[in-house]
Amino acid sequence: MRLDQQGVPAAELRETMRRMADGDRQWKERLAAGVSYPAGDDVLEVAQQAYLDFFSVNALYPSIFPSAARFEREVIEMTAGLLHGDDAVGAVSSGGTESNLLAVKSARDRARAIRPEVTAPEIVAPASAHPSFRKAADYFGLTLVSTPLTADGLVDVAAYHAAVTENTVLMVASAPSTVLGMVDPIPEMASLAEKRDVSFHVDACVGGYFLPFTEKLGYEVTKWDFRVPGVTTISADLHKFGYTAKGASAILSRDPDVFRYQVFDFGPPERPQGYYVTPTIAGSRPGGAIAAAWAVMRYLGEEGYLRLVDGTMRYIRNFQDRINEIEGLTVLGKPDMSLFAYTSTTMDVYAVAAGMEDRGWIVSKDAVPFKAIHFMQSPGHEPFVDAYLSDLEQVVELVAAGKITARGTGANYT
Repeated sequence: MRLDQQGVPAAELRETMRRMADGDRQWKERLAAGVSYPAGDDVLEVAQQAYLDFFSVNALYPSIFPSAARFEREVIEMTAGLLHGDDAVGAVSSGGTESNLLAVKSARDRARAIRPEVTAPEIVAPASAHPSFRKAADYFGLTLVSTPLTADGLVDVAAYHAAVTENTVLMVASAPSTVLGMVDPIPEMASLAEKRDVSFHVDACVGGYFLPFTEKLGYEVTKWDFRVPGVTTISADLHKFGYTAKGASAILSRDPDVFRYQVFDFGPPERPQGYYVTPTIAGSRPGGAIAAAWAVMRYLGEEGYLRLVDGTMRYIRNFQDRINEIEGLTVLGKPDMSLFAYTSTTMDVYAVAAGMEDRGWIVSKDAVPFKAIHFMQSPGHEPFVDAYLSDLEQVVELVAAGKITARGTGANYT
C-alpha cells in the first residue's frame, strides 16, 4: 500500500470501508467476551453524537477547551461518588491498561518520596491479576511478584501478605478477578498496606460501574472501594460497564496528595511552571471520548444504570443456572457480576470450545487458575443466549461421545 497520488472521493471511501467491515465478526450476536458492551441503541446514539460533536477537541489544552476540562472533572466527580471517595480526584485515561499503568507509576513515585531507601521496587499481585500489571512493571522498572491462589481459585491472603517486603511499593487486588468474576477479599488484603503505608490499587476496570449498582440492588458484595482503609487508587473503565464510547477509563486517587504522584510536570528549571503538565501517559487526548463518557453518565443517571444492571443480573443468573444443568459443566465460584467462567470435570472444556467455535461462536478460553470458557456479558447479549445454550447442549453430547476433540492447548486473551 502506498499513498494515493490523488485523493479518493469520500463516497468511494465509505463504500470501500463498508465492504472491508463485511469481514468483521458479529461480536455481539456471537457473545464475544470483553469486545464491547452493548446497552441499547439509545445509549449508543448518545455516545456517538457526543463523540462526534467534540471530535476535534484536544483535552491536553484545558484553557482552549474548557468544555473538555469540565466534562472530565464532572465524570471523575460522579465516579468518586459511586466509589465513596469524598476527597478522591483523578483523570480520564484511554483505557484500563493505561489506568493501571498510571496506578503503578503513582505508587512508584510515591514510594520514592516517602521511602527513598527502596532501590528495587516491587509490585505484589495475585496470579489472577490483569496482565497490564506485568506490562507496567516492565515499562517502569519494577519487579512483579505474583502470589498463588487457593485450590478454588481465590486469593491466598496469607501467601499474598507473606510476599510483601521492604521493597514492596504497590499491592494489587481485583474487583472482580478476570476469570472467576469474584471480588477479591480486599479488606483483608489492604489491611497490611494501611499498616505499612504501602500504596494499594484496586483494579475495578470491569466492576467499577457495575458493582456499585449490584450493591444498591441488594446483592451481597465484599467492600472494595474507598470505604476500605488502605486503598489509595482505583481504576474503573467507562467504556466497559459505564457503556460509554471506546477510549475512556477513570483512574482515581484517594486524595490530592496521592494524585500528585500520578501527574507529570515538565517545568522548572527547563521551562516555566505549568509549561507541560499531564495527568495521564498521553499528551493529546481525544475530547470525544471524554464528552461521550459525560453524556452517557448524565443520560443514564442512577436509575438507568440500576435498570441495566438489574436486567443483566437477572438473565445472567438464569444463564449460569442453565449451564450448571448441562451434565458435565459447572460455573466456577460465585460470580459477583456478569463476568463468569465455566469448566468441566468430566471432559476437556477446550474440546467444548472447539465445538462452539465450529458453530460460529467467539469463544474466550482461560487457563489460570482453571481451564475454562470465559464470559463478560452486557444487556445487549441477552437475545442470543438461548441459541448459545442450544448449541452448547449439542456440543457437550458430541464431546462426551468423543466426536469433538480439543484444538491446541493454549488459552486466548480475547
